[in-house]
Amino acid sequence: MRRRAPLDGAGGRATSNTDLQIACRIVDKAGVVPALTPLMDAEVGRHRTISVRGLLVACQLNAMARHHRAHLVEVARIINALTDDQQALLGIVKHDPAQTYDRVDRLFNKLCDVLDAGHPGVDAKWLANRLAAASVPAEFRTSSSVAVDGTDVETWGALHGDAVTVDLDGEASETQLMDDGTVPKPKKPARKALVLGVGRDGRKQYTVDRDARAGHRSATNSRSAGPYVGYELHLAVQTRDVRSTNGIDRTNLSDEVPGVVTCFSLVPAGTHRGKAIVDDLIAAKKAGEPIDDVVWDPGYSLCKPGTVHHKLAQAGIHQTFQPVTHQRGIRPFSGDALLIDGQLFSSLLPDELRDLPSPPRGASEAEKETYEAKFNLRARWRMMRHAAPDKDGATRWRCPFCSGFLRSRSFPKTMRKPKTVPLVPIDEGCSKCCNGILTAQAVEMAWWQRITYGTTAWRMSMGRRQMAESVNAALKGVFTDLGRGFMRVMGVTKMTVMLGFTLAAYNLDRIRRFRAKHALDEHGQPTEKPKQTRARRRTGTWADVIEPTETPPD
Repeated sequence: MRRRAPLDGAGGRATSNTDLQIACRIVDKAGVVPALTPLMDAEVGRHRTISVRGLLVACQLNAMARHHRAHLVEVARIINALTDDQQALLGIVKHDPAQTYDRVDRLFNKLCDVLDAGHPGVDAKWLANRLAAASVPAEFRTSSSVAVDGTDVETWGALHGDAVTVDLDGEASETQLMDDGTVPKPKKPARKALVLGVGRDGRKQYTVDRDARAGHRSATNSRSAGPYVGYELHLAVQTRDVRSTNGIDRTNLSDEVPGVVTCFSLVPAGTHRGKAIVDDLIAAKKAGEPIDDVVWDPGYSLCKPGTVHHKLAQAGIHQTFQPVTHQRGIRPFSGDALLIDGQLFSSLLPDELRDLPSPPRGASEAEKETYEAKFNLRARWRMMRHAAPDKDGATRWRCPFCSGFLRSRSFPKTMRKPKTVPLVPIDEGCSKCCNGILTAQAVEMAWWQRITYGTTAWRMSMGRRQMAESVNAALKGVFTDLGRGFMRVMGVTKMTVMLGFTLAAYNLDRIRRFRAKHALDEHGQPTEKPKQTRARRRTGTWADVIEPTETPPD
């Protein structure tokens, strides 16, 4: 092995007692130290000079600074800058600043080896998500809805060649929406990326990072869309609940909530998106997390229903998403109803409301309202779910006339409804509105949503996805920068552990900003606003000393 150049462990920032208490509270609340210590301690050998708790707290202290770098040398500098009392509190004994980095590096590698050893319930994802969850107090975890989105994380391993020449051999390339438009020609011929081997998953390995894979990322303001080599970070961010809706043009959302990360998953780029985050959402719900609604983009809803939609529905988690072209239109249905855009409508639905175009991308507010007007009219013809899914996923439905959504003179019983219920004409010869309550099987309702797609109410609900976009923006420049070089470790285990501390620190920052915005104390209770006093008027200003100019007479 090559000898590593000496690293400077000095220059770390001093840690205040308040920050130390916060970091210790997160690590202790996560409850990971009692589970990891027996697995890392040995019966023979020299005693460890840096405890497991001390390492985790130091990593958390490093992440709590804005625009930090998730480097082990920065963690060593944090430890060197601690006072003697602070080091004793963390179980750091016989401290030698010249050896701090080597000890931190050795202990961190041993921690990752334990997480990779396959102990039941102990892995990198468990550790990182426990830290992220511990950073959110219960009084700020008030919503049962999450917005899910993914962002790219490049590997620290060097790519020998140009990224445009890598092969997208992952499963996500089949369901990922590629950007339209022509790709600009490179100024010089591209160098073919060197393939270092083939991983156990059958995909090509382009860097010394054995877990990094090739994937596609969308365009931003600073770079164009195209392939890259690394990982994809999937984030589940708390967002507002739908408190009530009429399913047509009104949706009342709950009060504003802090956009904290409640669950995340780091996977190699190009991994099937359903396999990347769906199982984690279901596991989080089973563990007690209040997850009832997921809002995400077509990158997830494009997956096969058996890998995403049906699994979430079986777990009691609803989805809000935007159907794409092949998911829209009329689909075959066994009962006396029309299955359009994943929603059941009455078979008496007028022909002009059956095939409706969606507003184009980038449409203005006025243009969206024009398109939504017809969707709102069609939503009145929707069928109402009469009973929740049974053990097999079958649901029961009632027609809009029996549900009280519509009235018609052809059906006298519906005329008893209030005059606020729309009155619609029905062709002569139609004596009944439906054949009674019908049953729909799970396979037929894969793309069903509580709020009918295309309506104004659906757009208001779908707007909650912007919370995840805000987190991505914060992690790519506002709070820190997850670009290449942010982490100088390789492997999905080591990077997941480092991201756990970063996301826990981001949650702290987000809660702090939320409390300041809404004038809340540390327990989420409103504080008294300070009495505002009128500013004292200044004297002796230019307005007082300059004589006004006389206007000459006409």
